[in-house]
Amino acid sequence: MSRDWQLHLDDLIGAAEKIGRLVAGRSLAQWQADEAAVDAVLFNLQVIGESLKRLPAERLAELPESHRRDPIRLRDLIAHRYFALDASVIHDAATRHVPDLLTHALKLRDHSRD
Repeated sequence: MSRDWQLHLDDLIGAAEKIGRLVAGRSLAQWQADEAAVDAVLFNLQVIGESLKRLPAERLAELPESHRRDPIRLRDLIAHRYFALDASVIHDAATRHVPDLLTHALKLRDHSRD
């Protein structure tokens, strides 16, 4: 059974919101000292990348190009090259790029339900 693409978009939004809560008010050092928060952010970044892979091409095209490819590449890096991860790159993605992606994903959800 195929899952509706809007459910994948909801998964993306939920994961981005969780990441926001996990990094809020924390410096890189504070976040990195909390192993559970690091693991949770990594998991939710994978959810974001996987969710983007499952959006229809016409919906994915509504997002800025960097939000189409970069989270998918990061998901693949986390899944396949986990041993080469740089905490500062992950923290930067979580604090700078995910909030912007969340804004665009919410707009996409709002437009798709009109």
